[in-house]
Amino acid sequence: MRIACVVAVLAAVGGGLEQTPSASATSAEVAVRQSDEAWAKAIATKSLDQTVAMYDPEAVTAGSAMFPARGVEAFRTNWASLFAQAGFALTWTAEKVVVTDSGTIAYSSGTWRGTAGSGPYLAVWRRQPDGQWKVLVDAAWFARPPE
Repeated sequence: MRIACVVAVLAAVGGGLEQTPSASATSAEVAVRQSDEAWAKAIATKSLDQTVAMYDPEAVTAGSAMFPARGVEAFRTNWASLFAQAGFALTWTAEKVVVTDSGTIAYSSGTWRGTAGSGPYLAVWRRQPDGQWKVLVDAAWFARPPE
């Protein structure tokens, strides 16, 4: 429930952030988009270490298309299991990236496609003390239930 509230708040806030972005917001948006692309590439190539490195230490999942996970080790276990499945595939492209005015939280959203189906996704990102962006909430839903 807490995650659903975070997602709802970010979606509501995001609409107000589409006004003329500052230069720092624009560079943060580019950084989040690049992080999202690196994460998608790590998963597409089944690189477990690179995939797990994209997650914030407090990361959690949400949504009907996601495995339950809380914390980096849970993500490692779940991604290792998925990567071991014959024919596993997952791709996406961020269609929208929004950064909060504080420059510490952002989200990327779009559509994912994979062996399990397809649907919308939302990744909530948190800027780390070293400036890197890492996934705090990894959320995905099925467009329709898998057959």
